[in-house]
Amino acid sequence: MKITLFFSNECFIHASCCGKKAGQKSTLDEVSDLKEFKKLLKTRTSVLVCFTKSLKDSSNVIKQLAEVADIVRGTGTIVTADCGGEGKKLCKSLKIKPEPRVLKHYKDGEFHKDYDRKESVPSFIAFMKDPGGDAPWEEDDSAQDIQHLANPSMKPDYALAATELKGQAIIAAIDVNRPENSVVRKQYNITGFPTLLYFKSGAMQFTYEGDNNKDSIVSFMRNPSQPAEKPKEPEWSEMESDVVHLTTATFDDYLKDEPSALVMFYAPWCGHCKKIKPEYMAAASKIKELGINGKLVAVDAQKENSLGSRFGIRGYPSLKYFKNGEVAYDVSLREEGPIVDFMKDPKEPPPPPPPEAPWSEEPSDVVHLNDENFKPTLKKTKHVLVMFYAPWCGHCKRAKPEYTAAAARLKDDYKVMLAAVDCTVQQALCKNSRPYGGGRTESDFVSFMEDPDNPRNGLPPAPPSPEEEWAGLDGAQHLHHLTDNNFDEFVKKKDSVLVMFYAPWCGHCKSMKADYALAAKQMKAMNIAGELVTVDATAQTGLQTRFEIRGFPTIRYFYKGTNLSAYERKRKADDLVDFMRNPPRSKDEL
Repeated sequence: MKITLFFSNECFIHASCCGKKAGQKSTLDEVSDLKEFKKLLKTRTSVLVCFTKSLKDSSNVIKQLAEVADIVRGTGTIVTADCGGEGKKLCKSLKIKPEPRVLKHYKDGEFHKDYDRKESVPSFIAFMKDPGGDAPWEEDDSAQDIQHLANPSMKPDYALAATELKGQAIIAAIDVNRPENSVVRKQYNITGFPTLLYFKSGAMQFTYEGDNNKDSIVSFMRNPSQPAEKPKEPEWSEMESDVVHLTTATFDDYLKDEPSALVMFYAPWCGHCKKIKPEYMAAASKIKELGINGKLVAVDAQKENSLGSRFGIRGYPSLKYFKNGEVAYDVSLREEGPIVDFMKDPKEPPPPPPPEAPWSEEPSDVVHLNDENFKPTLKKTKHVLVMFYAPWCGHCKRAKPEYTAAAARLKDDYKVMLAAVDCTVQQALCKNSRPYGGGRTESDFVSFMEDPDNPRNGLPPAPPSPEEEWAGLDGAQHLHHLTDNNFDEFVKKKDSVLVMFYAPWCGHCKSMKADYALAAKQMKAMNIAGELVTVDATAQTGLQTRFEIRGFPTIRYFYKGTNLSAYERKRKADDLVDFMRNPPRSKDEL
């Protein structure tokens, strides 16, 4: 007698029900330090972070995430950040204010998107398995009256197969989510749905891996056969290339005879390593072709962990240059061209610049205050503008030359003074009596101090327009900056439109701007049909809400006014141009 069991369920199974020992608890790692956070993103390709105002307030969600973390281990990583406790500085640095929590997903070291689904174990698992996919239909509020199956097309086909095979084989189904069936679920380790197992004479033989339609099921049951093993992805060391793969046993003997070698320490699961691998292999072939004196070497630091420990490898990939068998210095290269150029003439990267001299030691007309002279100095001068700063602060560094120039212009006016306090040294003084909210240019400072009692002085400057913000970038004149008012009219008139939704403060957006503008220029030069558009989603909130923009930058492709797809390729100019050269024309092409 042939029996196939169809395990059906309308949700995923909790990790605690799938092979964990009784009484064993799942826990989530907590991240609280910015360096630790950056290291996590560098070494993990898919990370979901639960930023919470209070661990106590989010205890139920954290408990669910702990279960999910066990199930998706190896596929993704889940951590928490307590913004009301040890992670307060981290959340402040990332400008995250959870009320009471916010979940953010990071992919390949960069922010990907906010978690926008139900807070439940099945939803978390579905998201972590496909963070870029659409939310399940059953989570749509408009579809609550529909009975959702694990696979909507499976149930009728399975029933038809059972009818056709009646008297020849038994086609069975079991809902393993029901409490009375939990023993079966645990026995056969059912963790995904539908799962089909083939039984013969009461014993489970193997998992059915064919198509989930009637004809495939009937064909299989008339001639059951175990599926062929899927070909295993070859290890990098087994692939044909000019990269030399070394182990602990061969490392020293090989390198001692090589005057010039670049060694890449990698981990097979590392997403960044997978990205650099084809570039590294191509560079090795180019080096051989050009007769360059040098070798590209690779070491699986997970397998050869003693080498990883010996050379202090803490992140992947790590590239180190070896000269005559001895490590010389670290190298930060990721693409074929720069790697080949480096090996032609290996040179140590320039050392970091020496620390800057304190501002107080630089000659200027700015008066630097401390605990001793703060109050006496302020009493002697009618109007004093004090800049409270930190030497590492980027905004402070940009304001510093303007502030210094303003002090020089006002030095002959005995009624006014421009002063400064280093808050990393004079911490007790860093409390403004009247906050200054004006601009940060020389003329802004001078204008304020010439009439500080004027209530209109010191007001925050108007933000720059998008045209001003993008001005100066090569190709910026070919971009279109749209608003809530003109967006629809523009995208309906143009057949092919790529839209970048951005935030002025977003670091990833700033990094992408030059490439986006250059891509617009290249498209015009190549006569490629289409337009590149920008939308400041922090100003055009109607568009942000309408298109559910939750992370920056978000890039969407519009065809004849229809929001057709998300752009998920690299953000370099060449990649943007390639996409617009042959974009999808319908959802069937995606």
